[in-house]
Amino acid sequence: KEGEWKKWVDIYKEKMLPEGTYLGELYDIGFDKPETHAIKKGSDLYYAFYAKDWNGDVELRGLEDKTYKVTDYVNNVDLGVVKGPIAKLNVKFQKHLLIECSPSN
Repeated sequence: KEGEWKKWVDIYKEKMLPEGTYLGELYDIGFDKPETHAIKKGSDLYYAFYAKDWNGDVELRGLEDKTYKVTDYVNNVDLGVVKGPIAKLNVKFQKHLLIECSPSN
């Protein structure tokens, strides 16, 4: 259990997402599935998706008209590249998926 806490504390310290801007206007928690939250910090956008089980497309809203590298930053997995301003990404997860979109230009 201690190792799991350390992992999450390290992610918190590295990303410091509370210093970013929450983009609550992008998703409707009662309507959009899976439940999605977005934060902009600098030129990066961070998305948190929550569902019991999800297998399908998620929509990345709020991106600029450019190309972004997408990473599952919890598991250090490269999820490819997307093009804004609105991109779709096919993913499969249980409980949650936390991703970072960084401009690739």
